[in-house]
Amino acid sequence: MSEDGDGFPGELFTGIDDVRDDDSESEPLLTPEDRPRGILSPTDRDYLCGLKEYAQPQTDANRRQDIRERVVNGLKDFVLLSLFFDPDERAKVFEELGPDETDDVLAAMTAFAYLGVEGDRPRLERCIEHGVLQGANVNRLFQSGGRATDADVSISVEYDPDVEKLSRRLENGKELTDAEIGALVRAGKIGGEDIEGLAESPRDFPGVFVGRHSESRE
Repeated sequence: MSEDGDGFPGELFTGIDDVRDDDSESEPLLTPEDRPRGILSPTDRDYLCGLKEYAQPQTDANRRQDIRERVVNGLKDFVLLSLFFDPDERAKVFEELGPDETDDVLAAMTAFAYLGVEGDRPRLERCIEHGVLQGANVNRLFQSGGRATDADVSISVEYDPDVEKLSRRLENGKELTDAEIGALVRAGKIGGEDIEGLAESPRDFPGVFVGRHSESRE
């Protein structure tokens, strides 16, 4: 058996593992909670948080593969949980979490999904819509309230500008939009005299295109 009781053969983790002590130069990203295993075992959590490392590359690769396989199968289990888990038991799950932690874990699940689809917002919107409809219609077959037929999800993401990058582009004479120039003004990177100088230059405010889309271009 493995060190976590994962049910894998002993040869899966044959390398020497060292738990980092308090004198390590690398601080852990997060100190994991001391709780029973879920998809991740306690050792998985220590590994992901930087509290555990392996001397042998193959052992490290085995740990990553082990985590990956259990995450894949854990996600697949949500198909069964969403359809067949007893409603009273489901309610107890969220009661045990409490409102705040429920919101935290749902946000983390959404973040994981967003990263998993590589930021493809239309795809994620479709998935969430499908999931909302599926949840709305669970156990509705024999109820009089009717069947949910439509759900609307819209995701938009706005990013703060990289002021240092914009400043370097302006110094190099690259094109900037009016919104990007405004971001530099608000950040104190350029002032009134700089703007006057740009306006009086032969290029007539070089690289600034008023009214265009505000995304940065390289």
